[in-house]
Amino acid sequence: MNLFSKLSKTAKIMILSVVAVCFVLFPVGLLVINLFKPSGVFETLPETLPYALGLALGAFCSVVKIVLIENSLNRIVDLGEEEKDKAKLMGTAFYMGRSFFTIAVLAAGIIIPVVSIAGTVVGVLSLRIAAPLGHVIEMKLEKKAE
Repeated sequence: MNLFSKLSKTAKIMILSVVAVCFVLFPVGLLVINLFKPSGVFETLPETLPYALGLALGAFCSVVKIVLIENSLNRIVDLGEEEKDKAKLMGTAFYMGRSFFTIAVLAAGIIIPVVSIAGTVVGVLSLRIAAPLGHVIEMKLEKKAE
């Protein structure tokens, strides 16, 4: 838990938003699986575990990406004005690293047979849903503090 104590308030809100979005998307995904399943409705035990594992893997990827973004921004900002070229190069390198990490997680979702690629994609994309949600939460907390 010490790792999360060093994160900014925004990063903590984003992580909680990703977890909340995944908790909402879990039953939605199971409902979609049942709607498009050719056999009986709500016989989901064989589909539930792979989807849940994929969603957990994708959510883990999203949380790690939040931490990586926070760390990379702090390192780039610490460089200062005099090292603009190095900051641009570092920003590009960090972005490429996060992209390769996402590709590796999606590849794991494809390769590992007990993990659903659909759940993994939903988990990875949960960051895209959680970002505006986290912003709204942060703005409401700031208004409440005033």
